[in-house]
Amino acid sequence: MATPVYGKQFIRFAETGLVPDGTALEQFTLVKTAPAPAAITEPPTLALMSAAGEAFGVLQQDMPAVDADKATTLQRLGTVATSGLLLVAADVANLQPQREVLKVDGQGRSSSAGAAVTCGATTPIVRQQVVIGGVAMALVSFN
Repeated sequence: MATPVYGKQFIRFAETGLVPDGTALEQFTLVKTAPAPAAITEPPTLALMSAAGEAFGVLQQDMPAVDADKATTLQRLGTVATSGLLLVAADVANLQPQREVLKVDGQGRSSSAGAAVTCGATTPIVRQQVVIGGVAMALVSFN
């Protein structure tokens, strides 16, 4: 698992979310709160953002699905950056240009072929495309 030591990212605010046992989420993908009744939890239950709509934020670590043999994967809390200049995983075949509204593909990544996203009733904007360790990412401003 990669450690979050990326110099370009600036997290202003972050929250915690519960990742369900059977759900695998990747680092730097967009997440949303799960629909009711799962959303009515404290902390909120997370789900992959795979279509247009309101995002909760950007997950900051890999969350593999639960392996019953490993107790360390149970009751998983994910850190979700909700505001700042944030790294978002990008679809390398459909990179978004600068100053474009953030769009998400079916895998929670930034993609010019995706659908528009809002976060906290504001519109995240792509500021830069970066490659870190051979991995394409978009640097996106979230209010």
